[in-house]
Amino acid sequence: MRLLDALRIEAQGLVAKVQQSNLFSHMGDRGEFREQIIQQFLRPFLPPCYGLSPGEVFSSDGEQSAQVDIVIYDAVFSTVLFRSNTRMLFPAESIFGSIEVKSSLSLSELEKACGNIESIKRLTRRQADAMDLLPFVRFPLGPGLTGGGDFRNPYLGIVFGYKGASVDSVRDALGDRLSVSGGNRQCLPDFVFVADPGYMIYRRRPDGTPAPPGGDFSTYGWIPTGADTLALLFLTLNSCLGDLRLRRPDVNALWIQVFRECCKQAGWMVT
Repeated sequence: MRLLDALRIEAQGLVAKVQQSNLFSHMGDRGEFREQIIQQFLRPFLPPCYGLSPGEVFSSDGEQSAQVDIVIYDAVFSTVLFRSNTRMLFPAESIFGSIEVKSSLSLSELEKACGNIESIKRLTRRQADAMDLLPFVRFPLGPGLTGGGDFRNPYLGIVFGYKGASVDSVRDALGDRLSVSGGNRQCLPDFVFVADPGYMIYRRRPDGTPAPPGGDFSTYGWIPTGADTLALLFLTLNSCLGDLRLRRPDVNALWIQVFRECCKQAGWMVT
């Protein structure tokens, strides 16, 4: 298939770009360069409606995430702050998820990546379901009718490492976090990809099949991916994004809030 061929060819070209990043002596500059490499790999294959940018995410109750390497956001319908800057601020309702990029995914770097992903997944927002056609368009139902009910806007959290620790050590570390997570297991990463030595770790259901974002899972499984790690990263991302629906914040409630505040400031009675 031509799409897969194109992904594999593009992935091969990243080797030279990674070598170019080694010219940076400052590790921060090197890391930022490598974050851009992943964005440049994904961008040509993703529809324009999906934006990619570093930044932070905030919720309507005042909570805010850590600085995230790559935020995957709705570039068409949703609100984004400082869109013209290299780093943006995103309302929680505007994003699909995030990717943490690591030059070398050691266990300590995995810990940091998990923390950044958790800082997003803890942010509250209204749930979306199949009735949400667009962030601002919800399929109307008549009186007494119900629909949807399926959870369609979990946060997607991915970790990518150019190099990394062995698959057993990374999976064991995720398993340890899972064992103490209690009711917060959904705050853990959905997928981990490491290009060298080449593997993917995924959430696994009790029956052994991969669990989708937001779905119930009991353990982490893995597969060797070799030279197809980057191609599988894109295919996984694209597959997950196709199932997600966003739902904008309750703009009407915000309108009423500001309307009332303006009336009070003017000394008018508010009923």
